Amino acid sequence: MRSTTLIDDNGHMVTVKAPDDQPANDPKEDDHHDFLTDHWMDVAAASFLGFKRHGIGTVVVTKRDPAEGRVHEAVGMHNLMYSPAAGGWLKQQAERLPDDWLDTRFQSYDPNESALVVMADDDGSFRAYAVNGSPAPPRSYELVNARQN
Repeated sequence: MRSTTLIDDNGHMVTVKAPDDQPANDPKEDDHHDFLTDHWMDVAAASFLGFKRHGIGTVVVTKRDPAEGRVHEAVGMHNLMYSPAAGGWLKQQAERLPDDWLDTRFQSYDPNESALVVMADDDGSFRAYAVNGSPAPPRSYELVNARQN
Protein backbone atom coordinates (compact mmCIF):
# COMPACT_ATOMS: atom_id res chain seq x y z
CA MET A 1 0.00 0.00 0.00
CA ARG A 2 1.40 3.40 -1.02
CA SER A 3 1.44 6.12 1.63
CA THR A 4 1.86 9.89 1.40
CA THR A 5 2.01 12.25 4.38
CA LEU A 6 1.04 15.88 3.84
CA ILE A 7 0.80 18.93 6.10
CA ASP A 8 -2.09 21.40 5.88
CA ASP A 9 -1.89 25.18 6.28
CA ASN A 10 -2.36 24.83 10.06
CA GLY A 11 0.47 22.34 10.49
CA HIS A 12 -1.79 19.29 10.85
CA MET A 13 -0.50 16.08 9.31
CA VAL A 14 -2.67 13.99 6.98
CA THR A 15 -1.59 10.56 5.74
CA VAL A 16 -3.21 9.20 2.58
CA LYS A 17 -2.83 5.50 1.74
CA ALA A 18 -3.83 4.01 -1.61
CA PRO A 19 -3.90 0.54 -3.16
CA ASP A 20 -0.67 -0.36 -4.92
CA ASP A 21 -2.47 -1.08 -8.18
CA GLN A 22 -4.20 2.30 -8.28
CA PRO A 23 -2.59 4.84 -10.68
CA ALA A 24 0.02 6.98 -8.92
CA ASN A 25 1.85 10.23 -9.53
CA ASP A 26 -0.76 11.79 -11.78
CA PRO A 27 -2.82 14.99 -11.63
CA LYS A 28 -5.96 13.21 -10.35
CA GLU A 29 -4.17 11.74 -7.38
CA ASP A 30 -2.50 15.07 -6.67
CA ASP A 31 -5.93 16.77 -6.71
CA HIS A 32 -7.34 14.09 -4.41
CA HIS A 33 -4.45 14.52 -1.96
CA ASP A 34 -4.93 18.30 -1.99
CA PHE A 35 -8.66 17.94 -1.33
CA LEU A 36 -8.17 15.40 1.47
CA THR A 37 -5.54 17.59 3.11
CA ASP A 38 -7.52 20.83 2.74
CA HIS A 39 -10.80 19.26 3.92
CA TRP A 40 -9.59 16.59 6.32
CA MET A 41 -11.83 17.74 9.18
CA ASP A 42 -14.98 17.66 7.00
CA VAL A 43 -14.12 14.23 5.61
CA ALA A 44 -13.21 12.88 9.06
CA ALA A 45 -16.43 14.28 10.56
CA ALA A 46 -18.54 12.72 7.77
CA SER A 47 -16.76 9.40 8.27
CA PHE A 48 -17.24 9.43 12.04
CA LEU A 49 -20.92 10.39 11.83
CA GLY A 50 -21.52 7.83 9.08
CA PHE A 51 -19.91 5.10 11.13
CA LYS A 52 -21.96 6.03 14.22
CA ARG A 53 -25.19 5.90 12.21
CA HIS A 54 -24.55 3.10 9.69
CA GLY A 55 -21.49 1.09 10.74
CA ILE A 56 -18.43 0.43 8.59
CA GLY A 57 -18.35 2.19 5.26
CA THR A 58 -16.74 4.91 3.21
CA VAL A 59 -17.11 8.60 2.55
CA VAL A 60 -17.81 9.19 -1.14
CA VAL A 61 -16.66 12.53 -2.55
CA THR A 62 -18.21 13.76 -5.80
CA LYS A 63 -17.97 17.06 -7.61
CA ARG A 64 -21.05 19.24 -7.64
CA ASP A 65 -22.43 21.56 -10.29
CA PRO A 66 -21.18 25.09 -9.45
CA ALA A 67 -24.72 26.43 -9.91
CA GLU A 68 -25.90 24.29 -7.00
CA GLY A 69 -23.29 25.41 -4.46
CA ARG A 70 -23.67 27.92 -1.69
CA VAL A 71 -21.21 30.77 -1.51
CA HIS A 72 -19.73 29.77 1.85
CA GLU A 73 -19.77 25.99 1.44
CA ALA A 74 -17.09 24.39 3.63
CA VAL A 75 -16.05 21.72 1.13
CA GLY A 76 -16.14 23.89 -1.95
CA MET A 77 -17.64 22.33 -5.02
CA HIS A 78 -17.84 18.80 -3.63
CA ASN A 79 -20.54 16.63 -2.09
CA LEU A 80 -19.80 14.23 0.74
CA MET A 81 -21.98 11.18 1.30
CA TYR A 82 -21.51 8.06 3.39
CA SER A 83 -21.99 4.60 1.93
CA PRO A 84 -22.12 1.66 4.34
CA ALA A 85 -19.97 -1.33 3.38
CA ALA A 86 -23.09 -3.37 2.69
CA GLY A 87 -24.81 -0.39 1.06
CA GLY A 88 -26.30 -0.19 -2.39
CA TRP A 89 -23.95 2.48 -3.77
CA LEU A 90 -20.80 0.44 -3.10
CA LYS A 91 -22.44 -2.69 -4.50
CA GLN A 92 -23.50 -0.82 -7.66
CA GLN A 93 -19.94 0.42 -8.22
CA ALA A 94 -18.19 -2.83 -7.25
CA GLU A 95 -16.70 -3.45 -10.69
CA ARG A 96 -15.08 0.00 -10.71
CA LEU A 97 -13.68 -0.11 -7.15
CA PRO A 98 -10.77 -2.04 -5.58
CA ASP A 99 -13.14 -4.43 -3.78
CA ASP A 100 -10.54 -6.64 -2.13
CA TRP A 101 -8.60 -3.63 -0.84
CA LEU A 102 -11.76 -1.99 0.51
CA ASP A 103 -12.97 -5.23 2.12
CA THR A 104 -9.65 -5.58 3.94
CA ARG A 105 -9.83 -1.94 5.12
CA PHE A 106 -13.46 -2.36 6.25
CA GLN A 107 -12.35 -5.18 8.54
CA SER A 108 -9.31 -3.40 9.93
CA TYR A 109 -9.78 0.39 10.06
CA ASP A 110 -10.49 2.22 13.30
CA PRO A 111 -13.16 4.91 12.72
CA ASN A 112 -11.76 6.80 15.71
CA GLU A 113 -8.43 7.16 13.89
CA SER A 114 -9.05 7.09 10.13
CA ALA A 115 -11.53 7.41 7.29
CA LEU A 116 -12.04 5.38 4.15
CA VAL A 117 -12.71 7.63 1.17
CA VAL A 118 -13.75 7.04 -2.43
CA MET A 119 -13.10 9.97 -4.73
CA ALA A 120 -15.38 10.04 -7.80
CA ASP A 121 -14.05 11.92 -10.82
CA ASP A 122 -15.94 13.61 -13.63
CA ASP A 123 -14.82 10.92 -16.09
CA GLY A 124 -16.62 8.23 -14.08
CA SER A 125 -13.50 6.80 -12.47
CA PHE A 126 -13.13 6.11 -8.76
CA ARG A 127 -10.12 5.97 -6.48
CA ALA A 128 -10.07 4.68 -2.92
CA TYR A 129 -7.99 5.92 -0.02
CA ALA A 130 -7.48 5.23 3.68
CA VAL A 131 -6.81 8.55 5.38
CA ASN A 132 -5.82 9.53 8.88
CA GLY A 133 -4.86 12.87 10.26
CA SER A 134 -5.12 15.34 13.06
CA PRO A 135 -7.43 16.11 14.58
CA ALA A 136 -8.80 12.55 14.78
CA PRO A 137 -12.31 11.88 13.43
CA PRO A 138 -14.22 12.24 16.76
CA ARG A 139 -12.57 15.61 17.45
CA SER A 140 -13.04 16.69 13.83
CA TYR A 141 -16.74 15.87 14.20
CA GLU A 142 -16.95 18.10 17.30
CA LEU A 143 -15.09 20.95 15.60
CA VAL A 144 -17.15 20.79 12.39
CA ASN A 145 -20.37 20.81 14.43
CA ALA A 146 -19.14 23.82 16.42
CA ARG A 147 -18.23 25.64 13.20
CA GLN A 148 -21.74 25.09 11.85
CA ASN A 149 -23.43 26.53 14.93
